[in-house]
Amino acid sequence: MSEPTPKSKSALDEINKTGAFVRTSAAFRNWIKEGSEFPPEADRYHLYISYACPWASRCLALYYMKGLENVIGLSVVHPTWQRTKPDDPEDLHAGWCFRSPGDPPLSNTGGHGSFDCSDCIPDTVNGFRTVRDLYEKSKDTTGKYSVPVLWDKKNSCIVNNESSEILRMFNDQFDKWATNPSLDIFPAELEEEVESFNSWIYPKINDGVYKCGFAVSQEAYEDAFKNLFEAMDKLEGVLSER
Repeated sequence: MSEPTPKSKSALDEINKTGAFVRTSAAFRNWIKEGSEFPPEADRYHLYISYACPWASRCLALYYMKGLENVIGLSVVHPTWQRTKPDDPEDLHAGWCFRSPGDPPLSNTGGHGSFDCSDCIPDTVNGFRTVRDLYEKSKDTTGKYSVPVLWDKKNSCIVNNESSEILRMFNDQFDKWATNPSLDIFPAELEEEVESFNSWIYPKINDGVYKCGFAVSQEAYEDAFKNLFEAMDKLEGVLSER
């Protein structure tokens, strides 16, 4: 018997009973490293991102800072969400889609705006129409089709979709081919301190803005707002001393 298809969802659906936003954890957490199922190789992996997603954009920033353009391929989705199964009237999921420069402009699912495709880079690996297709090809079980996605062209599957882990792989696993291999954004001597900062910056600031923006109850919003600005004040204190 085949496994049931997960119910598709987006960040707008990740709300608990109190009206608070609760992010679904990234489902694909494999690591690229020597001796693993996914060893570092040039022209084996492909990065899928959206300029509209800050998590994906930080991966793209390091991609260029390290000089990985000739090592790892790149695709950039259209900045609006579109119906991912437009021919299925019962499937209303909207998410990231691929387009090519020169394609007609797209409005969002509410019919607002007109956004051109000039900055899009299509899926040159699989020829897929949506990011959802990548997840379904990889037998996803979460139903959430987010970016960034780091894809293995050899095994035709997602390696990792957690931006913080993709950053660390980009930082040191492709130095053999990178044009700026000496750049190290995660030096070993600062690892403990970085992890300490991340333990509160991620949940209260990085994810905190989402908790504010997606809250659907006043109580959830006020709690997220309080945590966000307390963390911002704490970070201001740290930066003022450095």
